[in-house]
Amino acid sequence: MLFIYKGCAPVAFDTRNPELLITRGDSLLLVHPDDADLRTAIVDARLALAKSKNSLNEYKKILEIDPKNSTARYHIYMAEGKANHKKGHKNGQWDAIQSFAKAVAAIDTVGEPYYWAGRAYEKKDETDFELPLESYDKALSLYLSSEMRGKVKSARESLLQRKKIYEDFWK
Repeated sequence: MLFIYKGCAPVAFDTRNPELLITRGDSLLLVHPDDADLRTAIVDARLALAKSKNSLNEYKKILEIDPKNSTARYHIYMAEGKANHKKGHKNGQWDAIQSFAKAVAAIDTVGEPYYWAGRAYEKKDETDFELPLESYDKALSLYLSSEMRGKVKSARESLLQRKKIYEDFWK
């Protein structure tokens, strides 16, 4: 429970009700701009909403309240990187790699940005095996969900097979 004082009487806001904090958050912050607990409760509510809806707009709204929020920045950079990766051309892959590097800078304990960087390196240059392999190995050394760990291992194995075929061809 979070209590906000309006005059003499406190007004209680249930911090487990994210919709209420989100709908009244802007006005509450106008009245209480220096209330760190309130700011944290609103950011947490928006994070929960952003995660449940996978909403890029909600992550952007979080940055309006807390410009240094690493979770919001991570998700925004990952979305940008994936969008650039889909473009297909080499410049898009460089942009994707840069976005994934920014995601790593925001949260450096998660391996998923390294997986996507590896994918972008592969798409950028089919004969470059070292950079994607390095990215996949780094991804495997960090936290990954079991599903993502399987994807990384599969991509790594596929890359190694392609590398062997390439090397055998040029012998």
